[in-house]
Amino acid sequence: MSRSPFAVALALATQIAQAAQGMPAVAAAGSLLTTLFVGRAHAAPVSAPDVVESWLLPRYDTLLAAAKAQQAAWDGFCAAPSDAGVAELKARFVAASEAWSAVEFVTFGPIILSLRPDRFNLFPERRNAVGRSVAELIADPTDERLQPQRFFRLSAAAQGLPALERILYDEGAEAALVAGPEAARRCALGRAVALNLATIAGELRAGWGSRSEGLLAQLIAGKADPVYFPDPKALLSQIVTDLAGAYQRVVDQRLLVVLGKSADEAKPLLSDRRRSGLSKETIVAIVTSASALGEALSAGLDAKDRASFQATLQAAQATAQGLPEDIGAAATTPEGRKALQAAVTVFKAAQAGVARPLAAGLGVPIGFNALDGD
Repeated sequence: MSRSPFAVALALATQIAQAAQGMPAVAAAGSLLTTLFVGRAHAAPVSAPDVVESWLLPRYDTLLAAAKAQQAAWDGFCAAPSDAGVAELKARFVAASEAWSAVEFVTFGPIILSLRPDRFNLFPERRNAVGRSVAELIADPTDERLQPQRFFRLSAAAQGLPALERILYDEGAEAALVAGPEAARRCALGRAVALNLATIAGELRAGWGSRSEGLLAQLIAGKADPVYFPDPKALLSQIVTDLAGAYQRVVDQRLLVVLGKSADEAKPLLSDRRRSGLSKETIVAIVTSASALGEALSAGLDAKDRASFQATLQAAQATAQGLPEDIGAAATTPEGRKALQAAVTVFKAAQAGVARPLAAGLGVPIGFNALDGD
């Protein structure tokens, strides 16, 4: 009969304690080891394949469904443009944006290839790259670059959700989509972006596969992959690192960059999804998804650590829900800045508050996440 490493360690610690009755120091050490391992014995085992299957893949399923629905909406709108159609396009954009936010902090698996994160959602944007790319493509009278075989090779600034946000929410965008000299071209560009997003979402989900094929099956079998998982046993560490990185993304990319050093130096125009009014919702989606991942991983902690860990998750979740609706505008007022700065403190605490107990409880090292510049 095979025994888990924790069961073996617990038995060994017990034997040490029993064999050292006449040696107080050794007996005490054995007793301490027994106590520690008994605590761990009450924690459920957590495996990377289980987390991928139960937490990640349902979110990629949601992303794929949202991207396909968005593509279908653009196809239908361009066949018969209308004001009601624009409202539908915006609703589909919101769904796709929130679905992406739920997985944007994942840095392992098929997402690592072909610049997929930037192509799906180039953020932060630098030097108005998205605006310039969209304007340049609208002005191009030819369709060659909008064809699927060419479009995915264009600048990432033109390919993803930020480009669609410009097409849908820039000043005068609604009227320009429904009628006017640029309407057909704007529709063609919107369709190209929507198809590109659906394609990427499909590639992400297909790459993971199922329990019987693809990367998930490979993980379950413990087989290494030279591209994705040189060491499958290290994936759980990467998952924990990405969880901590979710909170860092919120702090560094969604709050601090907008806050600046003072109200006079605030940069509201750098607020994520400001045109669509989703600056708060994007943060909520990230934190909500991170909380769900944390809950899945916390099964590997003992009861005491789990209670403290879950309190950390809940504090971050409540803070996200309580953020001002317009992050950029809030950064320019004393009251708003106070709220954002308080949120920064909570999210920074969450970053450390999830990484440390999971590293200790699951026995995994924490690596540099994708936002670390070291």
